[in-house]
Amino acid sequence: MPETMFINGTMVKASGSFTPAAASYTAGNIISVAQEFVFTDAKGRTVPPGSLIRLMSSVMKVAASALISGEGAYTAHAYSVTPPSARADNTAWARASGDLSAYRGSIALGTPVAAGGTCYVKTQFSDVQDFEVIGNSLFLELVNAGTFVAAAVARQVFLYGFLV
Repeated sequence: MPETMFINGTMVKASGSFTPAAASYTAGNIISVAQEFVFTDAKGRTVPPGSLIRLMSSVMKVAASALISGEGAYTAHAYSVTPPSARADNTAWARASGDLSAYRGSIALGTPVAAGGTCYVKTQFSDVQDFEVIGNSLFLELVNAGTFVAAAVARQVFLYGFLV
């Protein structure tokens, strides 16, 4: 098998980071701006364009010893390209009609809880979370369910899955 060949079942991962402004966020507002999540295999090779990826789990880490009062569950909204509506940090998330062709669905990431000096949540997906990538990545917008005053610390998101 050539070194560059990918087969169904190849494990893949991607990650990105969202850092909010130190400001008040209303429930349903976007944290930071859309971030690109490039999928790679264990050898660091990017997946081929047009791959179908089945997400199995996600991990979210917040560099804080506890969640801020009012901060709740996070959802990531996935797109095949940078969201055409190009929403800014701390604006209400809504699926705009111009985004429909690029929108791939939502990913419920869960609510991070205190774990040592950071907050952490791992979510195992029990439903099918299949995403077709146009290139080798997805673009995610991160949304929080709560109203809170954010500290400017990163919310790191890691996605794990395999090629279908």
